[in-house]
Amino acid sequence: MKDKKYLIDLNIIIYHLNGETKATKFLKEHSGQCFISRLTFIEVLSFAFTDAEVTSVKKLLETFTIVDTSEEVALQCLQNRKLRRIKIADNIIASTAQRNDLVLVTRNTKDFKSLDIEMINIFNNEG
Repeated sequence: MKDKKYLIDLNIIIYHLNGETKATKFLKEHSGQCFISRLTFIEVLSFAFTDAEVTSVKKLLETFTIVDTSEEVALQCLQNRKLRRIKIADNIIASTAQRNDLVLVTRNTKDFKSLDIEMINIFNNEG
């Protein structure tokens, strides 16, 4: 859907960087509709890249709209925590999607189960 906006999880970025065609195809087809959280920006750049790779990866990450954490996101994290014990990083990602009306794109949908969040796994129905 063209009117949807997507929050891209860390694993989708990593799959893309590793040449996984489903991830690359999704990112290309929805290029103007993809966001990442500031946390994802930090997580991706925390991987062991060469200096040249860091420059290239940083350029890629900057093609997304980057959503910073806010008080609204922090308060959503607290609400989510009441529903489920969830890792802080996953909670920030989920809360960012929830508070910004974004569909979370991740392969790890189980990490976010029981939260009120719209998400898609682009690897479902692999053929």
